[in-house]
Amino acid sequence: MQKYIFQKIHHHFTINMKINSKTKHIFLVFIFFCIFLSITYAQKENNSQKRSQKEFFAFGPKISINITNEWIHQKGYTEFLPGADLGLFFRFSISRLYLQHEINYVIRNQSNTRGYVTFPCPTNEYKSHHLDIPVLVGVKAIDFKLFKIRFFAGPEFCVKFKDHISKNDFQLGFQLGSGVDIWRFTIDASYSFLGNIHPNFSGHNNIVKVGVGFKCY
Repeated sequence: MQKYIFQKIHHHFTINMKINSKTKHIFLVFIFFCIFLSITYAQKENNSQKRSQKEFFAFGPKISINITNEWIHQKGYTEFLPGADLGLFFRFSISRLYLQHEINYVIRNQSNTRGYVTFPCPTNEYKSHHLDIPVLVGVKAIDFKLFKIRFFAGPEFCVKFKDHISKNDFQLGFQLGSGVDIWRFTIDASYSFLGNIHPNFSGHNNIVKVGVGFKCY
């Protein structure tokens, strides 16, 4: 009888040990799973914060091709001629919105083929050298990590360095356009309207630009 009771107790104890062992294994697996999820989530949040901090500010070189013409009141337009921009851009981003400030040294090739300018000009085409400073506000319509589509607009300030024809030393205008970011490369296409061409004439410049920049952090 005692042997039978001992066998029953041993059998019951063995079964409980097996159940407890299985429960322990399940519990340990659950704990490790929770720890894994916590580490993964923390790493994701850390990477997201680093990305946000990294993308808050960007700057880099930028080169553009411009085509420019002039319009003078009662005289009409000149033909479009190509020129070049070389400068730096500085971008501050908050979520999908951003502020971009640029400093560009600009060479514009302009035409005098219609002869409306009464001042001395040795050729029908001439170069003008400027410092252009656009201050642009933009929105990222599509904002992925390695691909963005942007739209922007803002005032543009232009200071003349050198010109073959006497003109105003300062112009104020407006720029609008769109852009694409692919990895660290940024591609912009824009139109600028710059007024106050000449103190004796009412007119403006029309400028179309396509530029490529590289974002440095």
